[in-house]
Amino acid sequence: MTGPYIPAGRTSIVKRGEDVLQLQTEYAPRPRPRVTTAVSSQGRVLHKIERELEAEVDTIEAMHRVEEMIKAQHLEVSKLIRGSRAAEPSGELLQPVAGRVRSEEVRKLPEVEKVFLITADGRLMGEKETTAQFRKIFKHVLRELPEMLKVFSALPGGGQRREYGIYEVEPGRIILASTGIEFYLILIRPGTPFAEIEKKLNRILFQ
Repeated sequence: MTGPYIPAGRTSIVKRGEDVLQLQTEYAPRPRPRVTTAVSSQGRVLHKIERELEAEVDTIEAMHRVEEMIKAQHLEVSKLIRGSRAAEPSGELLQPVAGRVRSEEVRKLPEVEKVFLITADGRLMGEKETTAQFRKIFKHVLRELPEMLKVFSALPGGGQRREYGIYEVEPGRIILASTGIEFYLILIRPGTPFAEIEKKLNRILFQ
């Protein structure tokens, strides 16, 4: 039975050319705790993006944290849709989003201190307190982030899809990763060998 802590979901309409898409992001505790964003058109679900959570929401603090996740994921998917290609003349929508947000899986790695979802134009997403602290310490990195993302070449067809890969920004400290649609800035524990963390990230991000 679901407890009293129910994070608030988000619903919005996203327009892309002549297409009108419904976007809904919400928390679900069963069959496993997760945040799910559903992209629909005229009542038909086109795609779902899931972000698995470590545990169910059972405290007010956890509820607020998950609400921040919902907000960030909803906004990111909305931006991805706006950056995707428009529908073909036939009216059939090309897949506006594909893939799965895996920041929670990356965060579980013992070598990882923090992981942030970033937009295709290099803006940091996440909880306000955490991102504020990170911005203060690594402002030199964030300033160059839009330029750094260019290491993942844009794929043909317009939109914001890029090549996938892992890039070491600061040896033994900061990694930038791309799945082609989702982009992550990863702070690793000092002294972690790049080859070691690269192998684990490959298994999670590119499986």
